[in-house]
Amino acid sequence: MSGVLDETPSSFGATAVALYQTLQSYDVDAEGVVRDAGVEVASFADPSARISQPDLERLVALAIKETGDECIGLRFSDYVHPTTFNSLGVALLSSHNLREFCQRLQRYYSFLTTNEVVEFEEVAGEGHLIFRAAVEFSDASVARALIEGSMATILRFIRFMYRPDFTPQRTEVTWEVPQGYAEHYLRYFGRGVEFGMDQNVLSLAREDLDFPLPAANAELARQNDEVVLEFLARMKKGDLPTQVHARLIQLLPSGSCSKEEVARGLGMSVRALHNRLGDAGSSYQSLLDRTRQQLAEQYMRQKNLTVSEVAYLLGFSDGSNFSRAFHRWTGVSPTEFRNEIRKAH
Repeated sequence: MSGVLDETPSSFGATAVALYQTLQSYDVDAEGVVRDAGVEVASFADPSARISQPDLERLVALAIKETGDECIGLRFSDYVHPTTFNSLGVALLSSHNLREFCQRLQRYYSFLTTNEVVEFEEVAGEGHLIFRAAVEFSDASVARALIEGSMATILRFIRFMYRPDFTPQRTEVTWEVPQGYAEHYLRYFGRGVEFGMDQNVLSLAREDLDFPLPAANAELARQNDEVVLEFLARMKKGDLPTQVHARLIQLLPSGSCSKEEVARGLGMSVRALHNRLGDAGSSYQSLLDRTRQQLAEQYMRQKNLTVSEVAYLLGFSDGSNFSRAFHRWTGVSPTEFRNEIRKAH
């Protein structure tokens, strides 16, 4: 258990709190289980705290043993609310549609855990959220509980922000159904789950991906993205592209964003920044383009901002340069994009 930010596999501290709350719903000594796992739940009141992979694995293994519930990962999702995950939860809730939600989830999933990764892809008219372990677990039941818990939790997020009766097009998992637990999966995922598949996938229909979400708030999403990025930059101290991305998010709206300013903020020369980004397989310009692209649609959804103001916030010298870049990113002009938003609402 640790609140220290480093690059060792870990999960957001609130995960341990939600597991403790899950245990309290069983006829077991929840405090005893947590104590035997060597975890101090109270320490996770600090929003920057993380629980290490060994501590989390030990806690989940003991939880399965004491409850006798092989699908405790599903039950875990009952005790998670979007705000459980702090700024990322708020940013996810503020997404414009489920496509943006999935993209944001993939981009910042390491805020929640570095024990797993989530990938989002669109294939044949469907969006696929793919979940897989990023580390080796000594106990297969623990690995399954964590993955199924993540899948059920993300589906709970979607139902909260979109539609309470929402079900995926398909749910696929790599394991076989534990004997006597088929109904549990039906309850949580809403329709039959395909077991023994090659990947763990939630499949979403295109019409669901495109539907505007009622709580969409581009400015709130951007503000919380910035908080998440600042945390990740501190957590991934050796990941210079993440640090530069976070610095760009912070500096672009100020109008004083330059390579020199970014390098100065990171305590290095422009040459050192250039060389170290190259060693990491990246570049300042590619990071600047990616950051601008991520922010562009969020700013354009803020009705109080003119196109010229958005161009300024993204560091463009004039509106025409921004319009050309926006068309390259989205396939439409800024004006056409706003017209499409008005039609959608």
